[in-house]
Amino acid sequence: MTTGRTPRADAPTAGVLLIGDELLTGKIRDENGHFLAKVLRRRGVRLVEVAIVGDREEEIGEALMRMARRTSLVFTSGGVGPTHDDRTLSAIAAATGRPLQRDPQMERLLREHFGASITSAALGMADLPEGTSLRALPGWPVLRLDLGVPCCRIYILPGVPPLLRAKIEHLETLDDELPQGDGWHLALLHTNVEESKLAPKLDALVAAFPMVEIGSYPRWAREEDGRVRYHVRVTFEAPALHAPSADAARDQLASMLGPDAIVEPPDGTTL
Repeated sequence: MTTGRTPRADAPTAGVLLIGDELLTGKIRDENGHFLAKVLRRRGVRLVEVAIVGDREEEIGEALMRMARRTSLVFTSGGVGPTHDDRTLSAIAAATGRPLQRDPQMERLLREHFGASITSAALGMADLPEGTSLRALPGWPVLRLDLGVPCCRIYILPGVPPLLRAKIEHLETLDDELPQGDGWHLALLHTNVEESKLAPKLDALVAAFPMVEIGSYPRWAREEDGRVRYHVRVTFEAPALHAPSADAARDQLASMLGPDAIVEPPDGTTL
């Protein structure tokens, strides 16, 4: 894969921190990182890092602060339940210097949910880093913590994929909650030229079109007669404002390669 990337100072940026030993050991396949990446891309937010860490507080805190120093948004996923390995809230509290405090609204929600069967462990989920606000209510809230220095907003999300998706979809309905950038324009080209021969042409295009992100992705597909067909999907992405540049870069590559090197994707799709 060959890519060209030019950072944009005015584009919102984000990091995604996935938390849990179960992700590192392969017990659970991550779905949340992929979902958040798609949402952020659609909203025009530049995702600059996705990291997976275990359940150790110091590792969670170090990764969180690294992302907070370089992005305007951090989304954490997992580690907010009542069990011994749910350490996200205490890790965030320690890393940000915001001590855990019992949140009355969160306590009320927990008592309504568990009723008379509530335990001290369940009530511990109401101990939130100082300054945390509850968003995307009703239901299980999204915990939001705004940091003054660096200027970063942290969204603390559950690790269960359907619940995380529902909460993000709810956040998207709230005015002024999640940033909305310009969005991206995507142009595509499929070719039967091998990547090693494409590389110098793509390098030239990266230099000529600095606002365009260029990627090449080889694919192999089996035909009906059993033969394996090789092709490369080349993507040209740019902020919506620079969409003509992405199209121009694609057209220039097509001209470089010639019509015989341009193919349709084997399955008839564009992605």
